[in-house]
Amino acid sequence: MKNTIEETYNYPAIQIVLHTPIPAVSGWNMIGGYENSPTITSLKAANPQITGNVFGFNGVQYEAATNLVPGYGYWVKVTSDDDIVIPDVLSKGSVEVVELFKEDWGRIVITDARGISTTLYAVNGDSPSGRAGVDLNNYELPPLPPAGNFDIRFGSGRIAENLNNSLQTIEMSGIVYPVTVRVEGMDIRMQDVTGSALNVSLKSGEDVVISDATIQRLRVTGEVIPAEYSLEQNYPNPFNPSTVIEFSLPENVGIVKLSIYNALGEKVAELVNTALTAGKYQYQWNASNVATGIYIYELRTDNFVSMKKMILLK
Repeated sequence: MKNTIEETYNYPAIQIVLHTPIPAVSGWNMIGGYENSPTITSLKAANPQITGNVFGFNGVQYEAATNLVPGYGYWVKVTSDDDIVIPDVLSKGSVEVVELFKEDWGRIVITDARGISTTLYAVNGDSPSGRAGVDLNNYELPPLPPAGNFDIRFGSGRIAENLNNSLQTIEMSGIVYPVTVRVEGMDIRMQDVTGSALNVSLKSGEDVVISDATIQRLRVTGEVIPAEYSLEQNYPNPFNPSTVIEFSLPENVGIVKLSIYNALGEKVAELVNTALTAGKYQYQWNASNVATGIYIYELRTDNFVSMKKMILLK
């Protein structure tokens, strides 16, 4: 304030509030620090109800915090309604490194056209750290940011998942295409939700560029070679209008055909007609253009033929 004459102004007093505990409810809460910068390790030691990571926002996306920096907000998750106490013993500007993500875990690095990148982690269930047991709930991310903001996470809402024997989805929002997906420390199979626009196997060190802006969800699984040929029952069944068909190939084969026939034996769709390598595959059929009824789907290779029945109810 700049005055041309000497003058006195009176203002209401400002109450100095002690560092009282911060009320929190079970689940995710937003908190801020005080004038110092306690480490997240000391914060969690003083508050055992805090589970998983504490997340800040770096202006682009969420990231695991190492300290509570004054003036910034943080997401914390607690297991019960309780107060959060900021530790009295503070360590100004200190950083404690905690190995949240093990070196033997796989990594899926997704980078958009602006160079903004997120790393998702795949727990290695066969490694020493995996056999020791991993609580995946500790890797849950905060609630989604406002629409339009960059965010990449597994469909479970986590930043880490076990891909050994399960199919997981990756949700992408606020990204700019083309997007590069690189795999490190593992082999995976990656598809779009239909399995038709994108269906690739990636070995450690390999990447794929996705230019199709309609692909905002990916399906990934660890690359485990099946022991035998198989064609699984579709799901859901009965269905309307879409269903998913899975099959396994124990070896690299020539042309693989996945065809769908009506009750008269007429082919109404062909989901696959190409050479495929050994692995597990999943394709989606949208039956919105055909009538209610019983349909037969057939998997055919040079060495294997199998058929199953499915029911479309509209």
